Amino acid sequence: MTEIVLPSHADTRGFVFGGVILEWIDLAAGYSAKKHAVYPCVTRSVDAVHFMHPIKVGDFLIIEASVNHAWNTSMEVGVRVETENPITGKRKYCCHAYLTFVALSGSSKSVGKLLGRHRNLTAKVPRIIPVTPIEQQRFDYAEIRRQARVTKSKHTDDKGQREQHKLEALRELLRKWSEHHNTETKSTAELPPLLQEPESYSADSNDPANVYLIRRRSTLKGLPIQPDTKCSSESFAEVVETVLPQHANTLQITFGGQIMKWMEQCCLVSASRHSRRFLLLASLEVYVSVEAENLMTGERFFTNDGFYTMVAVDSQNVPTPVPQTITDYEQEYEVFKDAEFRRTTRLQQRRELIQKEMAAHPKEFEKYTHENENESPINS
Repeated sequence: MTEIVLPSHADTRGFVFGGVILEWIDLAAGYSAKKHAVYPCVTRSVDAVHFMHPIKVGDFLIIEASVNHAWNTSMEVGVRVETENPITGKRKYCCHAYLTFVALSGSSKSVGKLLGRHRNLTAKVPRIIPVTPIEQQRFDYAEIRRQARVTKSKHTDDKGQREQHKLEALRELLRKWSEHHNTETKSTAELPPLLQEPESYSADSNDPANVYLIRRRSTLKGLPIQPDTKCSSESFAEVVETVLPQHANTLQITFGGQIMKWMEQCCLVSASRHSRRFLLLASLEVYVSVEAENLMTGERFFTNDGFYTMVAVDSQNVPTPVPQTITDYEQEYEVFKDAEFRRTTRLQQRRELIQKEMAAHPKEFEKYTHENENESPINS
C-alpha cells in the first residue's frame, strides 16, 4: 500500500497520528492474510510497534506486508513501513509490526442464537513453504515469536496469579472511575473571557475579564509548569465511539486497526492530562482497555487492551520531562510495578530493530545511531 499523509491524518503540528499508521498497518496485513487464507480474516493480536521517527503531512507512506508463517487457523503477518519524501525521493525506515490473524469460514447461527449474536467458525489455512533464505528466516523467527506469545499468555507472577488478573483488577477500577465521572463531574473549567478585544481593557482595570486575558496571553509564551508528581487517577480518560458499517469487514466485525486508532485517541487525552505537553507516540506509558456495549440489551463485555507509549515534547519538538506517576490504589500499583520491565523489553526490541536495519542499510542509520547511542528515558 502507498498512502499520502494528509492534514486530516495529522495533529495541529503536522505530525501524523500513530493510530492512523496502526490502522493502515492492520489493513495491509489483513489484505495479505486474506490473499493467503482465501477466507475472511480478523486481527487476533499485535506485537509491540516501535516508531523510529515522526511522519509529517505530505510524506508518502509505503507499507509492505506478507505472511511469514501459518499454523492451523492462524497466521503471522510481517509489515514494514517506510516514508518517502515526495520531492527528494529519500526513504526512511519508520517501523515494523507483526500481527496475528485468524481465518473465519462464516457464522454458526445455531451457536449464535444461544449467545445472542453470531459466532464465526475458524477455518484451516494453507501452510507456508519458505523458498528463499529471507523467507526461511522470517518463517523460523515467526515460530520463535509465537512461542513467546504463548509463554506470555501463560505467565504467572511470584504469587501464582496470572498477569491478566492484575489487568482485570485495574479494568474494574477504571470502570468505577468512569461511573464516578459520569455521575459527579468535578470540573476546573474557567469562565471564558468576554468577546471584546484585549486592547479594549486598560492595564490597571480591575475587571476580572481583563485579568483573565492578560493571564491567557502570558501562558501562551511557554509551556505551563507541572508538578513533580501526579496521581494516575488525574489522567483518566474515556472515549465512546459508535461502530458504523464503514468500521467493519464483510462479517460485520470491527477492523482491528480501527480499534487501535480509537485506543490511541483515548491515550492522547490521558497522556495530555498527565503531561500537559505536545505528544508523539513513543515513551510515556498509558494503559487502555476496550469494552463493547450492545445498545439494545445494555450488555457490556471486555474486548481487548494494550499499552501505548508516548513522548512529551515542547513547541520545538524537543523531549521534555513529565511528572512522575504515583498510585493511590493497589490495582494501579500491581500494574505500575511491572512498568519498568515492560520498558526494558521495549528498549531491547527497539535496539534489535535498529541493529537489524543497520546491517541492511548502514549509511542510512549511521547518523541515527550516533545520536541515540546514549539513549535516555526521556527519548526512549
